[in-house]
Amino acid sequence: MNLERYDSNQITEYSYRFVSIGPKGKFKMHVHFSYIGGSIYNLGFGVVDLEAGELNDLIETRNGDSERILATVASIALEFMARHPTASVYASGSTPSRTRLYQMGINRILSNLKQYEIAGLVLERDLNGNPPENYYNWKGTWQKIERGIAYDGFLLFDPSMTKLDNLFNN
Repeated sequence: MNLERYDSNQITEYSYRFVSIGPKGKFKMHVHFSYIGGSIYNLGFGVVDLEAGELNDLIETRNGDSERILATVASIALEFMARHPTASVYASGSTPSRTRLYQMGINRILSNLKQYEIAGLVLERDLNGNPPENYYNWKGTWQKIERGIAYDGFLLFDPSMTKLDNLFNN
């Protein structure tokens, strides 16, 4: 990817750190991969909460570098997958607006992905248009990502290892 990104450091097999720098200051950012099941890992990232000393995915830095942060996280996801060739990486935002932000970032990098594909999750919604609050109750379908469709989650995978038809559709 030829997008501007921050230098990152791998701190464990499943965790990475980098620093966001902008007009609001410097923020330690943490990326962590958590095993979900099968070959799927959840990608979580956010600001390191200095009081708690852990990742907080609800803090908004408003540091003017969201594209650079997303490019850094995408680069880390690709590095993780290169180190774990059978892994697929799931991501969704901690809020609907963050999921939309991630989708915009994904749309910018789609043409740069050579070895990998991205699937989008479309959840079934209630009569008010809301998905279930508890992700254990999520039902939906996976499809190859297309512009113009709002997705609830994303899965980065190597199509030589995982077929879209075999994803965990409910």
